[in-house]
Amino acid sequence: MENGLLSLARQANLHLLYPSSLTAQKQTSGLNGSFSSREAVARLLAGTGLTYSFSGANTVTISDRVSGAHSPAATDGSLVLNVINVTGGAGNPADEPYVTPGSSAYISQQSIERFRGTSPADIFRGTPGVLSGESRNGAAVDINIRGMQGMGRVNVTVDGATNSTTVYQGYQGVGNRTYIDPDLIGGIKIEKGPSSAPGGGIGGSVSMSTISADDILDDGKSFGVRLKGGAGTNSSESPVRGDAGGIVFYPASFATHPRSSPKGLDRPAFLEPTRGYGSVAAAGRGENFEVVAAYAARKSGNYYAGANGPSARSSGNLGPGEICAEYPGYGKFCYPYSTYYKNLGLTAYRAGEKVLNSSSDTKSWLAKGKFAFAEDHNLELSYTGFRSEHGEARASSMVGPGYQPTQSWLSTASTDSGTARYRWKPSDNDHIDLRANMFVSSAALRNPTNAGFSDTKPLGLPNPVRTRVLVGSDTLMWGGDITNTSRFHSSVGDLSCDYGASYLDEDAEPTRFTRILEKPFGPRNGTRKEAAAFVKSEWSPTDWMTFDGGLRYQAYATQDRSDLSDTPVKSYPGQTDRRSGSGVVPSFGVEVTPLDGVQLFGRYTEGLRMPSLTESASIGYTFVMAGLRPERAHNWEFGVNVDRNGLISADDEFRLKAAFFDNTVKDYVSRQMRLINYEGSLWTGLFTENIYAAKFQGIELSGRYGKGGFSAEFGANYYTDVSFCPTADTCNNRSLYADYATNQVPPQYSLSLTLSQQLFDDRLTVGGRVVHTGPRTIGHDNGIGGAAPFIAQVKWEPYTLVDVFAEYKINDNVTANFRVENLTDQYYVDPLGLGEMPGPGRTAWAGLTAKF
Repeated sequence: MENGLLSLARQANLHLLYPSSLTAQKQTSGLNGSFSSREAVARLLAGTGLTYSFSGANTVTISDRVSGAHSPAATDGSLVLNVINVTGGAGNPADEPYVTPGSSAYISQQSIERFRGTSPADIFRGTPGVLSGESRNGAAVDINIRGMQGMGRVNVTVDGATNSTTVYQGYQGVGNRTYIDPDLIGGIKIEKGPSSAPGGGIGGSVSMSTISADDILDDGKSFGVRLKGGAGTNSSESPVRGDAGGIVFYPASFATHPRSSPKGLDRPAFLEPTRGYGSVAAAGRGENFEVVAAYAARKSGNYYAGANGPSARSSGNLGPGEICAEYPGYGKFCYPYSTYYKNLGLTAYRAGEKVLNSSSDTKSWLAKGKFAFAEDHNLELSYTGFRSEHGEARASSMVGPGYQPTQSWLSTASTDSGTARYRWKPSDNDHIDLRANMFVSSAALRNPTNAGFSDTKPLGLPNPVRTRVLVGSDTLMWGGDITNTSRFHSSVGDLSCDYGASYLDEDAEPTRFTRILEKPFGPRNGTRKEAAAFVKSEWSPTDWMTFDGGLRYQAYATQDRSDLSDTPVKSYPGQTDRRSGSGVVPSFGVEVTPLDGVQLFGRYTEGLRMPSLTESASIGYTFVMAGLRPERAHNWEFGVNVDRNGLISADDEFRLKAAFFDNTVKDYVSRQMRLINYEGSLWTGLFTENIYAAKFQGIELSGRYGKGGFSAEFGANYYTDVSFCPTADTCNNRSLYADYATNQVPPQYSLSLTLSQQLFDDRLTVGGRVVHTGPRTIGHDNGIGGAAPFIAQVKWEPYTLVDVFAEYKINDNVTANFRVENLTDQYYVDPLGLGEMPGPGRTAWAGLTAKF
């Protein structure tokens, strides 16, 4: 019975109070379906001889009718109880994936603190099926879920607000940027696969919540302050603009004199502090409100790559030997060399070298309040701001045999978001559970222009070699959604219905002079609107079986504000300023609970992704094909959840999720290169068009085992099939020539294991994590480019990273922490990057957290 009470407390957000011996030896028939809180408690306790009473909206006292009547009375007339168990509260969101009939994950604040890494993207490492692209370039996150990335395929929100924006990276592709500060994130919920709910992408969704009063205030306190601060190693100040690094092997096939940078090998000592971070957060709580205010800052120079592993090789003398080259129209020529060199590593950077354009200097702040107008109503308002000055280089300049890393001027990012979230849930009405959300966010991204003085001077701008000249884009997004859940109970089972609608408005435009200076790489310029409505029902004919089904309607419209003066393709026949489309998708599933704590599920979900503004508006020399259609995902998923306590011994806990998924995306939107007839002449051009399909299929596993102070968490995923199909008859296990997806295909497999142990009355926690990243899943189609693909497939090799940590609770208010990332100092390149940048080497961090 204890397991049933714990599960109810988590899912219904209840505080359950009862004597510790009360539930011993008692059995319950279980509970499955949708109920009001009162009915759920009543049904769970039916036939046990126990009774209950609500002392508040979410607090329940459970007692025995007989022993409760004979409990000793205090002199003031109150009831004296034995030892009380308190379970529930907000529940443990880390357990939610193991009771959810579908693939999901949760990253707790504790995990963020232990494994925050050098970049915010590092907090997603080790989550099965989830990665972040562009981890080292741009100081942002670009989430990839099961191969789906960018263009809205994964919806990323912070407190319900979307502030993602797309950055064009030249011919190498695009990056989708969301900026966050780990100190202000309280937890991250991840849903994998298409969703019928508002804001869901066809790949999944990532919902980040900022810290709340519960993260700052100890029990019983009405006001408190949390201070955090720390220092890290393995970095140094950024060099001046134009400084070069690495080794250049050019020409690539017979470099007799590689050019090496004299700088970059001055790596600081292992424990020498070179960067830092700090934050202050305050919270207050009253009977009907809670408020939070916080500020965080962090500063880091360029980091240093690892020094160990086979990928760290950068130079080797392969001579003597004969080198041959074939020139079209001239034939084949061979020449003997006594010495020649070739890059044997993954990038131009040497082992242990400073990685240019990897610095960041950020500031962020948060203000939020939650107000309860009555027992049934609450309103939450929040505002987040973010400012960053960081290293970033255009990806198209960071690939190729002649590439030499060069320090650029720093880029900047500025984002602001505001949200309002309302909920009305009467305790005596099962037909109303209303949620309404609104948000507005802005993002201003600036990067140094790549134009020369001959381009800036006529515009009255300074020489970009000597003075930083910033160009970029401004994006304003606003929207909202409203949903309600109605629950019905009958003799043929329980039924719940979710229904609602959402709206999104996006306006993006380049700053003054941007498109003039950045041709043909200017950012998007236009508007996009999308509306959706959905309904989903769940029916539980028995306590052990639930069916669900739903429909979702979506529609979009875009307007391209580009003109011929800044976008040459506007003159091509078939280009249009306005595009629109709509569609309906279904979903259905079944959930079976054959045993207490064991859940089997299967579901089929379709999802629509309307073309993004980047895909539907003209950019540079990229045409948009007429009749561009929305992507339609067909996702099958089968899995099992295990949520059991007392598996091996009475005091242990075991959680497991295993799933098989098959996500086939019909009408996948791809960028392709082909010969076109333009004004009577044939030439090679870029097109945004639909291909027949893209397919991602695989298996995932995640779980946790805990006993006493010991905990083990594990995760794994393996792709059984990844393929792209230009037509129904031409599916191949390789990415397509010139398509953005070239560097968005995840590794074939990944593994992670985290172990921790509490010692000295739980005051000390020590642990570590091992993450192994496997090889590339598929190859790349060189297409019409022969041996020189239009988009370079960034190389990475399998690698294993080891992180260790220790946390010591000095007293009730102060906790010290120490961690080492990349303990073995491996030289590696992250998957899904667009440029050739190695990840950070061995890095130590030490910090303090204090609450008052």
